[in-house]
Amino acid sequence: MDSLRTDVLVVGGGTAGVTAAIAAAEEGSGVVLVERDSGLGGVGVRAGVHFYYLGTTGGVQDMLDQAALGFHERMGSTAKGFIPESKGLAIAKRVAELGIRVIYDAVVSEVIMDEARLCGVIVECARDALTITATVTIDATGDGDIAYLAGAAYTLGRDWDGGLHNYSLVPRYVDKNNQLRCKNFDVGWADVTDIADVSRAYRIGRRHAWRGEEDPVNTRYTTIGPQLGVREGRLIQGEYRLTQNDLLLDRRFDDVVMRCFAHHENHAFDYANESEWSQIWVAVLGMWRFGFGGDIPYRCLLPVGIENLLIGCRAFSQDHDNATMMRMQRDLHKIGEAAGTAAALSVKDGVTPRQVNVKRLQSRLIARGVLKEQDLSRESAPWLTFKGETRQDRHRPLEGGIEAADVEMLIGHLGGDEEPAALWWLWTFGDVCTPFLLEALDRSEGKQKRGVAFALGLLRHPDSIPLLADTFRIRDGERPNELARTEEKWIAALILLRRMGDAAVASDVPGLLRSERRSATLLFLLHYLIAVADRLGDGLKAEIVESVAAMLTDENLGDDFVLHGAGPVLPATEDTRSMRWGLELAAGYLLELIGCSSGEAILERYRHDRRAYARVAAQRLTRRLAEWKGEAQA
Repeated sequence: MDSLRTDVLVVGGGTAGVTAAIAAAEEGSGVVLVERDSGLGGVGVRAGVHFYYLGTTGGVQDMLDQAALGFHERMGSTAKGFIPESKGLAIAKRVAELGIRVIYDAVVSEVIMDEARLCGVIVECARDALTITATVTIDATGDGDIAYLAGAAYTLGRDWDGGLHNYSLVPRYVDKNNQLRCKNFDVGWADVTDIADVSRAYRIGRRHAWRGEEDPVNTRYTTIGPQLGVREGRLIQGEYRLTQNDLLLDRRFDDVVMRCFAHHENHAFDYANESEWSQIWVAVLGMWRFGFGGDIPYRCLLPVGIENLLIGCRAFSQDHDNATMMRMQRDLHKIGEAAGTAAALSVKDGVTPRQVNVKRLQSRLIARGVLKEQDLSRESAPWLTFKGETRQDRHRPLEGGIEAADVEMLIGHLGGDEEPAALWWLWTFGDVCTPFLLEALDRSEGKQKRGVAFALGLLRHPDSIPLLADTFRIRDGERPNELARTEEKWIAALILLRRMGDAAVASDVPGLLRSERRSATLLFLLHYLIAVADRLGDGLKAEIVESVAAMLTDENLGDDFVLHGAGPVLPATEDTRSMRWGLELAAGYLLELIGCSSGEAILERYRHDRRAYARVAAQRLTRRLAEWKGEAQA
């Protein structure tokens, strides 16, 4: 077996990997870059998502984008965004200039460990294998493959069913103005850690290239899905786990290595399956489009318990909610550059990445344009503000203490246009707001009274229950905005009742299960019954069993489900876009909770499903039921 020795090994030459390798080389390290594909650049170059949505600028990416412009004229067209091949050429040119050795068409099959220290990897190619030892390794695989092989702890997908963000398989086309464009619509779910499911994702994805009135003649496609657009995989446990509230409050971290900017989005509409935080932020408050961002601490790049390894990709330490936004190409370019710079300093100073002098690292990142000098000394500045105030004004109660006037101001916004922001801040301030809200509940009326009840519901106070139940029963159809992911007030009230585990409207739900056909609503109804299952009487349980059975007989169940930009379900492809699998699994879980044996048959069927993501969901729900039954017996 051949072998190589290098200062810095970067595994993965995608969005973050190329900037990690370039930064490490520019900082003086010898670099080997291993890439499973035949070219570098990742989602923007190889998967064809050739535009920037959000994210922050600066650093190597600016140089690469400028260099790509020099290749545009040779391509014979312009592009909406950048021409992928131009950026690919710019990357290849810079990699060659720096003497980075690239190993293409190769995957890491094994890691070389000395107790908790990562020493290198074994790379498999078509004919032979190669051993690469390195002082520092950067995992830029996107899915945390190297950290996984090294034994790092990680999470995969959302808590309820393990579901990951939808993937895309992006066609490119040339419009009538000879401008290159792409259609970044979603295909469905996939378990990106399962080889068979990835293969299935490619097969099904290419069937979705045309939809509705589209055909090969009127779309002018140049290529169809060269590489999967994967948005989420493993999230490695680091020394700090970043959350959405960290970014919303714009918390300042002393070990900041970059700043990000995007908005919370899971690329799906099944928010009942998402976290409590996500349901409140999107479905209740209607804040899906609200942009925010903040510091990424160096600790998020350091996997717990493993030395000489840095996470330089979207697999860095964050929770599932945060991963919905911290995946923009620009931001991942900077994650890679921060990891590459840290790796080079580790080599140069003869210390492990965990021992790198953070101040020195930040100084280099400022010089490289990844950070700004003021990022190291600024005050936190929460993003969610009210008219007439600054972000610094919003920080004052958090820094100096919450006063009565702060709470009364928020209560004054309930029932008005800025109610979503007021609700979020009352929820964030916590129980200190409860006495003021209870007093306001007695004196207010109309929409403000409803808003006060919602605020108390967010704080799980029982005095909110009667008004929440009324809001649900009258089917209050008001919404904070018209965004597709925002729910009407009656569903928002149900979400809050579910959080409290209160069965006030449980008797109203069976009839809705029979009449409602919107998948997203059915999921909210099922999850509500799951949350209150231990409070249901035998008569109501029997009614629920009959209603669930009626719901499951609908041959079109789940086919109304909408994926981001994808259009309706197409014939013979319901296995990737229909939400039937999620509805049936939630129904099976509910039936088991209320003592109906038919639920196990549903779970058993999905435990053997051909789709790995459905099997994972069934297995996760089965384990949860086993734990529940064990606790009940104890």
